[in-house]
Amino acid sequence: MMRTIHYFDSDLTVEEYVKKEILKNAGTQNVAMKSDLEHMCETLEIDFHKNSTKEELLTLLLENGCSYESLASSFSIGVSSQVYQNAFNITHQDIKRLEKCGALEVVGEYRFRAFGKYNYAPLYNIYQYARMSDDDMKKLLEEYPKRKRVNCRIDL
Repeated sequence: MMRTIHYFDSDLTVEEYVKKEILKNAGTQNVAMKSDLEHMCETLEIDFHKNSTKEELLTLLLENGCSYESLASSFSIGVSSQVYQNAFNITHQDIKRLEKCGALEVVGEYRFRAFGKYNYAPLYNIYQYARMSDDDMKKLLEEYPKRKRVNCRIDL
């Protein structure tokens, strides 16, 4: 069973979240521009009308064999550490420790403004999060405990 993502006042499935992120209009901070979707259609030799909207292009891609998982990977769509913290009741330090040891896959970063400057925070693989059970997280935390030097595995 896939874990849902709490987004504002609702719980979204992973597919709904990926679609929302792709279609979101955030100016220069868009995850995917219309031209990116057009380029993907051209690469996959999918016919489309030049006046198509982002949603129509996304639908075309999905109807012609693209999966939400491949789109999430292509556009580096992920979840923040806050999502992990709320879902598993763990701390930011736990997330950073698991990231450093290679247990959590970083797929990108997002920019936010705080204290008068731009900051960047990592985004973690959304499908890794969605497939992770509470027991899986518990095992990871036991494998990489706090305040103990652990030889981190690096999966490259």
